[in-house]
Amino acid sequence: MWYLQTDVLLRLFIACGAMILISGLSRLIFKKDFGPKVLVFASIAVIAYVSWQLAIAIVCYTLITFIFARILKPLKKTRRFFFVLFSILCTVPFFYGRMTEFFPQLPVIITFVGIAYHMLKAVDVMYFVYYTDMDIPFLTYVNYMLFFPTFTAGPIFRYRDFQKVYNKPVPLTTDRFITCVKRFIKGMFKKMVVLYFVSTFFNFLVASEKHWYVSLVIVVFSYLFLFFDLSGYSDMAIAVGSVMGYTVPENFRKPWAAASFTQFWRNWHITLSDWVREHIFVVLNGKKLGKLASAGMGFLVMYVMEMWHGFTWVYVIGGIYNGLCLGLENLLGLTKAEKRKMKKPVYIARCIIVNMLFAFNTLMFTVTPAQFFEILKGFIRI
Repeated sequence: MWYLQTDVLLRLFIACGAMILISGLSRLIFKKDFGPKVLVFASIAVIAYVSWQLAIAIVCYTLITFIFARILKPLKKTRRFFFVLFSILCTVPFFYGRMTEFFPQLPVIITFVGIAYHMLKAVDVMYFVYYTDMDIPFLTYVNYMLFFPTFTAGPIFRYRDFQKVYNKPVPLTTDRFITCVKRFIKGMFKKMVVLYFVSTFFNFLVASEKHWYVSLVIVVFSYLFLFFDLSGYSDMAIAVGSVMGYTVPENFRKPWAAASFTQFWRNWHITLSDWVREHIFVVLNGKKLGKLASAGMGFLVMYVMEMWHGFTWVYVIGGIYNGLCLGLENLLGLTKAEKRKMKKPVYIARCIIVNMLFAFNTLMFTVTPAQFFEILKGFIRI
């Protein structure tokens, strides 16, 4: 992750400082914030320092997808056709990159870091234009796509949300600055300190002889590993964006307090869950569904979310597993799990069950397939 590279981190701070200075001086002298107009240059500078090839690739992708949005806006009779076509075309680099996992002989034209997130943002813009019939200002769109605090791993900014804060960035106050610094330090502490101890103990357990209690602790620490890794990055991205006046959406909100999978996915990787739910579930839903249809839709949503991470059989299994968990929950009518309507022991038990079932899924991301099956075998050893 580039946030943890000292030289990149230094330039990240320089870019943030420049943005704060420009915003402050322009408000003071011209009574207008010029920060948004120069944000694009700060973003390109940071990205180009990491990789000039990456900067060229993302700029080209941004320009092409912007043309799609402008073409779509005035269309009438063929609007739906081109909406579907452009949405599919936005995903081409993503799917091409994923296909190299199956066909290594395919030429890697260019390494496009973060393409999965940029694809989601580009498709979101196609939805925005199609359903709102509103214009997309060029500079706003470029800043939306290149916004460097969330460039590689989110949180996923929705265009409508970004547009609001882009047009009226929040002025930096002493209290806001202190809050942002604390949030950034918190994220760095998760990534560099907590994650170090968690990963060290986790690797020790994975290399140990497996028994049911060892496998159980491995599952718990796999969950912790993924949580501190992802939430630590989110904390840093939110802090960097906020210090420049952009309220970046939250990505984690106490997932361990979720007593149902429906609630869990509203608290874990929130921006991805919301994107998939709104762009797939809501669009395909169209009307109130029965339990069986809701279960099938829940399965589809979770399967798509898992496959978004990669096109390998490991993610296929993970998609089926998560899809079955959410689908069965819908089928059995267990989606509503409000704390105030349950007895405390029941609520705690359900939270443990939901989080432990998800914790098994995290093994897909933290261990090799061989280690995964070895851990599962450990549960049958006393």
